[in-house]
Amino acid sequence: MSYKIHRSSQRGSAEHGWLHSRFSFTFAEYYDPERMGFGTLRVINDDIIEAGEGFPMHPHQEMEIITIITKGNLEHRDSQGNHGVIKAGEIQYMSAGSGVHHSEFNASQNERVELFQIWIYPNQKGGEPLYDQRDFNHLEQTNHWVVLASPDAREHSIKIRQNAFISTTKLQSNTSIKLPTPHNDNGLLLFVIEGSIEIDSEILNKRDELQITNKESYSVKALTDVHLMLFEVPMHR
Repeated sequence: MSYKIHRSSQRGSAEHGWLHSRFSFTFAEYYDPERMGFGTLRVINDDIIEAGEGFPMHPHQEMEIITIITKGNLEHRDSQGNHGVIKAGEIQYMSAGSGVHHSEFNASQNERVELFQIWIYPNQKGGEPLYDQRDFNHLEQTNHWVVLASPDAREHSIKIRQNAFISTTKLQSNTSIKLPTPHNDNGLLLFVIEGSIEIDSEILNKRDELQITNKESYSVKALTDVHLMLFEVPMHR
């Protein structure tokens, strides 16, 4: 089989009172030697942070870190002097480069913040840390792919240090969309944020994922209104 399905029920989890996490790949206390990443895609964490809580200042290096806010507001500070609040529908990018310290806190004292944190290995060692923040709320995302991150900043996307792409779409029920053919030796990972889809006679539901490592053409049919995220990444670091 040239693709693999990973069900939501197979994801790792962690509960810390103030933080509720689900992990697609090995992370923190969740360890699965068969789930160490997908090519250069190392982390897809699904986090809920309680009001007023967050991650105090801590270090990273040589990792592309993309945070997608789906609900609430997240406050960022880092050792490069960057400070801002990322709101639902916005994306934060931090290239850790040779090294950076940062903190991320729920900016609200009343509501949770919900987000996806994504780590991708960069295509270079070291380098000056980078920071960017982008609002995608004004872009129409219904029934077509919108590029969120890319190596060349195409279509308003955030430029990252890897030949990788992150895209999203919101499909209306009973509509279909084709998956793009990956570049070179890249693979595709399709992640269902919300809803249910059919692809190659397989049914995927909320938080299920499909990993594709061939060049075949696939079409996705929405069985309900759905929200999808698509990763295209090099399969070798």
